[in-house]
This record gives sequence, C-alpha cells and structure tokens, in this order.
Amino acid sequence: MKSSFFTKLILIFVFISAFLLLIFSAKADSVTTDEGVHLFVGYTYLTKGDFRFDPEHPPLLKELAATSLVLRDDLKTSMDGFYDKAANFYYDSWQEARILSQDFLFNQGKNADDANKLIFFGRLPFIFLTLILGVAVYWWTKKLYGQIAGVFSAFLVLFLPSILAHGHLINTDLGLTLFIFAAVYFWTRFLESASRRTTWLYFILSGLFVGLALSSKFTAVFILPILFILGLLKIFIFNGLKNWLKMIGGFLGVIIFGFIIVWASYGFSIKVPPPPIDSLSANINLWTSFHVPGSFDKLFEKIRPIMFPADFYKGLFLVSRHGLGGHGSFLLGQTSNTGWWYYFPVAIFYKTPIPLFIFLILSIVFWRKLKAKESFDELTLVLTPVIFLLLSMVSKADLGVRHILPIFPFLAVLASRSINLIDFKSILRIITAYTLKIQSVHQLVKLFSISGFLLLILWYLYSSVASYPNYLAYFNELAGGPNGGYKILVDSNLDWGQDIFRIKKYLNEHQISDGYILYPWNGDQALEYYGINLKPFPWQDQTIKGHVVVSATYYQLADLHWLDKFPREQITPGVFIFDLK
Repeated sequence: MKSSFFTKLILIFVFISAFLLLIFSAKADSVTTDEGVHLFVGYTYLTKGDFRFDPEHPPLLKELAATSLVLRDDLKTSMDGFYDKAANFYYDSWQEARILSQDFLFNQGKNADDANKLIFFGRLPFIFLTLILGVAVYWWTKKLYGQIAGVFSAFLVLFLPSILAHGHLINTDLGLTLFIFAAVYFWTRFLESASRRTTWLYFILSGLFVGLALSSKFTAVFILPILFILGLLKIFIFNGLKNWLKMIGGFLGVIIFGFIIVWASYGFSIKVPPPPIDSLSANINLWTSFHVPGSFDKLFEKIRPIMFPADFYKGLFLVSRHGLGGHGSFLLGQTSNTGWWYYFPVAIFYKTPIPLFIFLILSIVFWRKLKAKESFDELTLVLTPVIFLLLSMVSKADLGVRHILPIFPFLAVLASRSINLIDFKSILRIITAYTLKIQSVHQLVKLFSISGFLLLILWYLYSSVASYPNYLAYFNELAGGPNGGYKILVDSNLDWGQDIFRIKKYLNEHQISDGYILYPWNGDQALEYYGINLKPFPWQDQTIKGHVVVSATYYQLADLHWLDKFPREQITPGVFIFDLK
C-alpha cells in the first residue's frame, strides 16, 4: 500500500513538473519560424471556412491553436490582394501566408506584449496534448510492465528534451506523435480482442486516431503501412490464418473511418481540383520545379472529379514534392539539398540523452527476464519506430529530429522495462533503516546496481532540467552539449527563431545598439517589434566593421566561416555574435 501511494506521488510530481517546464518554456521562447503561420492560417480557417493558405499541413492542429483567437473581436487581418491570389489551386501561397502572418502578429497594436499573448495562448493546447501523451505512455506501459514502469515511462517521455522542445510550440509534430501512438495502441487492441463488443470499440478508436493523425500532418500516411504490417504479422506469426478476414476488413475500415475524420477537418468540403491549364508541369509556381510525367497527367484527369477535399490532395502533393525534391540542410560539417540517408540516425544519436540509450540496452540485454506476457505488444513497440524511421530516411528534406518524434514514445515504453531490474524492497530498507548491512558479495553488487540505475535517472533528469528553457538546442554530451550542437545539426534541431528575447537581453546587458544581424526566421518585423534595431547583415561584404549577430543555421548554410578570424561569443547555442574589428 505504501509503495503504491509513493508511486502515485511520484507520478503526480512528474506531470506537475513537466507542465511547469512546458509553461515557462512557452513564455521564454520567442515565436519560431512556422508558429506565426500556423496560428494565422488556423484563424483564417475558423473565421472564413476556407483552407487556401498553408496547405502543406492539414488543418486540425492549426485550428486547435487558433481556438482562443476566435473569442476575440479586436484582431485585425489585412489580406490585401494575397487572399485572392492564393485562391488559385495551382499556386503555392506559402510566401503570402508568411507575410500575412507576420503582419497579423506584429501589427495588432502598440503594446509589445500583444504578439506574446497570441503565441502563448496558441501554444497552450499543445502543452495539454503533451501531457495527454504522457498519460497514454503511462497507460500502455502499466498494462505491460506494471505501475512502476508506467511511471518511469511517463518520466522518460515527458522529460525528453525533444518532447519538451516541441511540446510547447504551435506545430504539428507533437500532435502527430500522440495520435500515432494512440492509433497503434488501439489497433493492437483490435487485433488482440476476442470480444465482439471490444473489437468494435477498438476498431472505432483506432480509426479515430488514424484520422486525427492524417488531419494533423501528411507524414501520418506512414501509419497505414505500419498498421498493415502489424496486422500481417499478427495473422502469420500469432494467430495463423483464422483471423485474416478480421484484419483485412479492419484495415480497410480504419482507412475509410480515417478519411471521414480528415474530410470533417476540412468542413466536409466537396471542392475538387479545377482542370489544369495544359499539362500539370505547365502550371504556375506549384508545379514548375517538379516534373510531372505525362502518365500522371492522364491519371490525374480521371481521378480529379473524386479528389475531395481538394486542399488535402494539394497539400499531400506539396509535401511529397518537398520530401522527394529536397531542402537545404546541414550535417556534420556538410551541406546538401538532397539530404543523407543516415541523417535521422545521427540526429537520434546526438539529440537523445545518453541514459535513454543505456536503459534501452538494459531492456534488450535482459529481454527474457523483463518480457511481458503480451508478446505481440512488444513486437509492436519494436517494429513501429523501426518502420517509421526507415520510411523517414527516404526523405531528402532533412530538417530536424522533430520529423521522427513519433518514434520516441515507443522507445520510452521499451526502455521503461529496465526499471523492473531494480529491487525496490532494498531501496525501501535503505530509506527506512538508513543503513543496510552488507552480508555477501551478491548484496554488494545489488547495492551498486541500484545506485548506478538511480544515478542514470538523475543524469536523465539533469539533461532535461539543465536544458531549460531552450530545449530546441539540446544536444547530449557526445556532441559536446548544446554549445557544440552547431557543428553537427542546425535548423529546428538548434536554432529556429526561438532566441529573440535572449538576443535582446544580451544586447541590452552589453549596451550594444549598433551593428548588424542575420536572424531572418520571422522577418525584420519581428526584430523591430522587440526593439532589435541592428542593420541587416550584408554577409557577402567582408569589409564591414562592428558587431554582427548571426543565426547558427545561416552561419553554416551560407558558409559564413570567413567570420571565424574575428572574436566571437555564443549568445545562445544557436546564435553567435562576432566583433569585426
């Protein structure tokens, strides 16, 4: 009884602590590069019932972010001619959406706190989604490995720096992570269920979360091959062929159910793509940088009348084009527009706390000893992150560990098994008696093992707390910590626009009012709004003098290493200031 009560207290402490870290991080980070766009376009979705802006992401989470805004009647939206321009289905309006979002954030009023309030309240729903993810991880782990492991898994996922980093931002990655985890859990329960009543319940819940995932981010399509492969393995390895009809029917049903949820997220729009001008490749902007085969033209014309909602398919195409076409990225001193197949394994290696690797290794080494009764669940926990990672490695747009965030809750559940190696009765005796008589070598080994495991937990906790509040910039000790991260990865792994407040504080403390800056994540309006009045950095001019503030991402991607001959400091792990004397 005492042990159970103590465990529950720890669980409550974990959730309260994670909530506070998320809340205060949300207040400490300035708006990152995509957040303003997501918030603004979500507001247009809710107020205009139209999805023309930012089709590269489905609407659900953007609308969730903007829910608090619709309660206000004082917000100004100046569309100019951009709104009409974006109505063209064959036009990629990302630039217009970005310009309008900056105007929306930074021209609401003279009060410098207006933009901060809009962003903070837009971030709140994602903080609660993060806590729900912690509950989901706790629930599945408790079912498999017991309550103590459940608490441990909640701690591992909620204190993981990458989860804390993206769990307080207006973005699609955390929501996708939660929905994929829930979809896989309920699909597993559906395949395991022997009762007709529970079978239907799990089928509905699995379809619901597949739909929510597909309504959040287009890479959610990875969930479909994952579910299908898990279903096949369930049939051929665990059940024989007797339940093949249930699996196939359930999978098709989940796809249909999921589509209905997606369709609902677009307001049940029956808008289909308009007939293209000439061939698809000949259309303006959207298609010109991506060759479309003539056979695709013919197929598109046949299926076009049933492609509703049209904005969903446009977004799916844009993301596919981006993933296959590539994006400027940086890895280990190299730059590339087509990425590296090993980008995400490297990101995992350097962006994950080392203790988590050790917990995973212990879980593997002692697999038989820690094995749960539900073997299929354990196979699910292993295969889901593996398949998701392999599919992600095909992408040529390597922008951040956030793109594989859905693998981490599964890893946390697997790693949490390791805590069952600990003899908690021995720990309780130490706590209650203050002494423990060592009567054998076995007891000594046990004491060292327990102490070592507890030190790993403290190391993991330190990795999280010491990174506060700049969780985006977390790198483990193998990378030299956050300050060494810029040599390995940039962009959303390190430097994404979150440091404006810290730059401003540094400039004020060092009384720097003149110089140059290259920090374009949210445009010049953001810098002016927060009182950073440095001049734009003419980075190709090597004759200028004075202080220069430079984003680490642009330092690497624009190859600004000519600055290295001048003295520099790191304002943050992702921002340098050079003194060009």
